[in-house]
Amino acid sequence: MTGNTKVWRAPLAGLASVAMIATMGVAASTANAAPLQTPDVQVTLDTNGGKFVGSPSDPSAAKFVDTAKTKLQLTDSKQTDAQGVNYADGVFEHLYDWYGTDGFVKNSGYVFTGWYTSPDAGGQAVDPEAALEDGTTLYAHWAVDYSDESEEGVTFNLLYGQAGHTTKVAEAINPDGTAKVVNPSYDGNSVFVRLADGDQVADWQVPSEDVAGDGFVFGGFDGVDSAKRGTMLNAKADKGVIVNFPATSGYDYYKDGEKVTGGKSDVLRGATLTPYQAVKGADTSSVQLANGWQYYVGSDSSHPTAIEGNTLNIPAGLSEIWLLAYNFQPATQYNVSVSDAYNKKSYFTPSTSTFEEAYGKTLEDVTRVNTKAFDGWYDPEATVTYYDAAGNKKTVKNSAFFNFYNLTASNVTGAWDNADPVKFDFSVAYGQGQVNVWALFDIAARYRTFTVKPLYDQAKSVTVKLYEDKTIGEQLKAVESQWERSGYSIEGYYTRISGGKALAGFKVNLDSKVDDTHPEATDGNVLYVNYTADSKYGKYGLLFNLKRGYSFVKKTHGKVSSVDVDKDNDGKWDVYTATSGYKLQLAKPEGFTDASWKQFQTTRDNVKAEIISYLKLAKDSSIETVYNAVAARLSEEKANEFNAAFGGVLAPETDYPDVNYDDYGTHSDDIQYLTTKGIVKGYADGTFGYGAPLARVDYIVWLYRAAGSPSVDADAAGFSDVTATTVPNEEFRKAIAWAKAEGVTTGYPDGTFAPYATLNRQDAAAFLYRAAGSPKFQENGVNAKFSDVTPGDTANHAKEVLWAASEGIAKGYYGTVTYFGGYNTLVRQDAAAFLARTLKAGYIAK
Repeated sequence: MTGNTKVWRAPLAGLASVAMIATMGVAASTANAAPLQTPDVQVTLDTNGGKFVGSPSDPSAAKFVDTAKTKLQLTDSKQTDAQGVNYADGVFEHLYDWYGTDGFVKNSGYVFTGWYTSPDAGGQAVDPEAALEDGTTLYAHWAVDYSDESEEGVTFNLLYGQAGHTTKVAEAINPDGTAKVVNPSYDGNSVFVRLADGDQVADWQVPSEDVAGDGFVFGGFDGVDSAKRGTMLNAKADKGVIVNFPATSGYDYYKDGEKVTGGKSDVLRGATLTPYQAVKGADTSSVQLANGWQYYVGSDSSHPTAIEGNTLNIPAGLSEIWLLAYNFQPATQYNVSVSDAYNKKSYFTPSTSTFEEAYGKTLEDVTRVNTKAFDGWYDPEATVTYYDAAGNKKTVKNSAFFNFYNLTASNVTGAWDNADPVKFDFSVAYGQGQVNVWALFDIAARYRTFTVKPLYDQAKSVTVKLYEDKTIGEQLKAVESQWERSGYSIEGYYTRISGGKALAGFKVNLDSKVDDTHPEATDGNVLYVNYTADSKYGKYGLLFNLKRGYSFVKKTHGKVSSVDVDKDNDGKWDVYTATSGYKLQLAKPEGFTDASWKQFQTTRDNVKAEIISYLKLAKDSSIETVYNAVAARLSEEKANEFNAAFGGVLAPETDYPDVNYDDYGTHSDDIQYLTTKGIVKGYADGTFGYGAPLARVDYIVWLYRAAGSPSVDADAAGFSDVTATTVPNEEFRKAIAWAKAEGVTTGYPDGTFAPYATLNRQDAAAFLYRAAGSPKFQENGVNAKFSDVTPGDTANHAKEVLWAASEGIAKGYYGTVTYFGGYNTLVRQDAAAFLARTLKAGYIAK
């Protein structure tokens, strides 16, 4: 049995550490697709001023990043099945003994002191058994290579001196193998740890194991946290009692959940024996736990002495004892598994006791590399009951919800569609026998590797990983800058080409998610990028200007609906039959002057005639024919020449100098829409006030104008801070009075309205909702979800916010999660977008 340290570890110590992750299989792949892979873990070793010498020990897992050999990329991926599915735990077992030896990593005049997470001084060397996250970069640290090696680090003296002699009280360690970052002496009496100035000794570098059976209890070292190179730290120890745990066939010993063999241990007088458990019939239904300990001296075990309360209070004259376990009672064996059914620890309680009663707590949350989250502790044999759609009672076991390696199986089974597993209850006594307690983890998303090939001359291919938990489109969008093409837009991604052109029937659905068969892998997991020239297909390109103002319109039950003439923007004018009810209509786009629209149509007629002549089309060709011909036959360069004629022809009815009309993200269309309707008028200097916060009175005025500026008494607002003195603009007072009368605003409890206070986003949503007549809807059933909006939260206008979001009026912010930002100040362009969308959706104030 291993020796103890001065401070006893609690029985549950070590469970929070990550166990080695077992491998995981998946379903076999199909003929036309590579299977989904589980993520590997890649880390980069940066020599931080040094360099690598020679070649890595495993070229398949280690590759130089640069020709100077200053950076090395390591890949941890473990082969697990015939389909080539890998699963990595992030532990690089050769981090030091292969990639941290003095012969492989060098820096002239210095010695290597370890791999660190920062290039700068002040940290601790990374543990060779640490589970590293994908994308981690580790940096070499260096100490000056002194002629006296002791100046290059800290020495741990393992000898304890007392009464004129010394005793070795701690075992030497060599955790980094052939590397010399941690180096035991030849006689085993000391350990030397290399350390650069400013760095700290890490826990894994400090000897911590007691030398069993020497009568001393090792107590660690003083000053480890502040130790500097060139210093020696001496071991501390206290005189203890040598405790023998005799090997016996009658029962087994467990310590901290693990079965241990008998042997010697050093224990302080007065210490508790709680970490040790003596068990009969472990792993059976008749398991028993000793309820007490006895001790004897020498070889005579016939008259043992009981140890009261598991506390080692023995006579001062005794220096060595032998233990016997007795008073065995029925017990519960808790088999705790973090990574798989075989990698477990076993804890024991009396059969009538709960886990919480015996240990004073439940099991702690644990983490694991390559998983999304810890879901909780579960008994795989526990029964889950649910009712199907037909009302039939169904039962399944917890094990249906996760696989053998404690990972959720929701991606391969339908169990999660019907119910949720039942979490383990630590407050229940489970009687005599065994119960399994498994840590359940949400599996990290699997992926497939694709080669992205742009379809233009001399383009470079790019390798990407597409994961199963996000849409293909959003993943490609995040990295598409690597294959963007100046003057062109990405039209789509395809899995097959012919004659250098994308095949229409093999376009990838960007709203779908990757799986074992989609996208197909006929050409070897290749995605071809197809482009369209901005001069033809881009916004304000030639095709855009040729179809501008045209739309297909249909009236149904008095409601007018319209669609773009090329809604897919694929260069083909859409065709609707007479029975569809759609008719082609030409109308001036909103926001432009009548004179400029007339000039635009004249320009378009002239350009159309020139294109007909250039492409040798029939002189009476329709706009539809010309549009399709331009898309199919006109070169990008020629399209750019023809399109130049449209530049600057259309003039906005109001052209604000601080609004970028060429950028869709500025809400310029919404600003122009409201300006054209006379709702927004801008400032006296001709600007819109783009980016400026909106005052409460401004939005009320906009709503008032949108409602047609109804007749109202300007002095009837009824707010103490809304008078001719405080709000001299009569229209503003009328707007506030109207809003009060219509219930759009109620003001503040103190009887004020605060007209010039800035408006936040959630209050704006409330104004819009009330101005729209407070439409009825079920807020719990809307599709819109925000992390900071809780249905039913009236204080923060949750209903109004969710209504606006569900109607497409207000949108949130996007990042790791989607949130609304209700307390954020509303700026003028966003306020314009909110109101414009409300009006376009058919809502008007009453």
